[in-house]
Amino acid sequence: MRTLKIFVVVMMVAGVPVSQAELVDQVLATVDTEAILQSELMLEIAPRLAELQSTAADAASFQKAADALMGEALEQAIDAKLLLREALRAGIEIEEKRIDEQLAEFKKLYDSPEQFTKELEAAGETLGDLRVRIRKQTMARAMAVRKQSEFEKQVVVSESDLAQYFEDHKDEFARPERVRVSQIFLPATGGADERAVAKARMEEILSELKQGGDFAAVAKAYSKGPEAQQGGAIGWVARGDLVQSLEEAAFTLPAAGLSNVLESPGGYHILRVDERQDAGQATLEDVRKDIEPRLRAEAAAQQYKNWIQELRNKSRVRVFY
Repeated sequence: MRTLKIFVVVMMVAGVPVSQAELVDQVLATVDTEAILQSELMLEIAPRLAELQSTAADAASFQKAADALMGEALEQAIDAKLLLREALRAGIEIEEKRIDEQLAEFKKLYDSPEQFTKELEAAGETLGDLRVRIRKQTMARAMAVRKQSEFEKQVVVSESDLAQYFEDHKDEFARPERVRVSQIFLPATGGADERAVAKARMEEILSELKQGGDFAAVAKAYSKGPEAQQGGAIGWVARGDLVQSLEEAAFTLPAAGLSNVLESPGGYHILRVDERQDAGQATLEDVRKDIEPRLRAEAAAQQYKNWIQELRNKSRVRVFY
């Protein structure tokens, strides 16, 4: 697409905004009798082109990225034409409120209202034209979501599918050493006096626990941590999940072990290790709930891709880019 390349490289790399250039419009593709114009896509990708301009190392790398961006936008526009037809057949309607919201989000892509207006004028569109285009795009997306949802519901994941995926991706399910911990926490972010008071109070709480106090009940009564009402239960943690002082205690204590009063920048903690688990390999049962949605989504995505290709095959799609 020689004209687009000259336009983008000369005007953008020279520092002239697209909206200030005289753009000679042209047809980049047709879907049966419907045309996809260069101006339509330029309005869509102008903010991203500007971002590429500011980050590209040189003109050649900018041109390569700009061509890829235009090609991606063109493929999406072709699919949108096909999806819109299906949406109209399915009777999908879009509320005006949603169009308003989409338009507001689109305007946010530009540095200012003035820049948005200039780009709109450069594309030869009115605000009304843009609203119509946004409506069509939204209908197309709604149709895509509907079909993807339909395909996902139709997918049947067999036991053999689960087992094969597990075998092929065992490395992903290697389990690091981890501990299940609960805590009692008192914040202390002020001066030395505040921290001294908080620490003394935590020593009293620790004494109560050592005398047989129920950890969950004590946590609910005294802890100021976000997990207090769950009996102080933090859950499973691996190395790197906690600040160093807490991590050292958590991975040193035995199961059911209770720490001393521990200090962190945020205050004071008492940890209890509820369960320990050495590094190892998760079983299929451990990860079944993670694998099944992946397989379902992958199969649905392939069905959707095939469906889009069928729509293309039934139409006369010509690309001139």
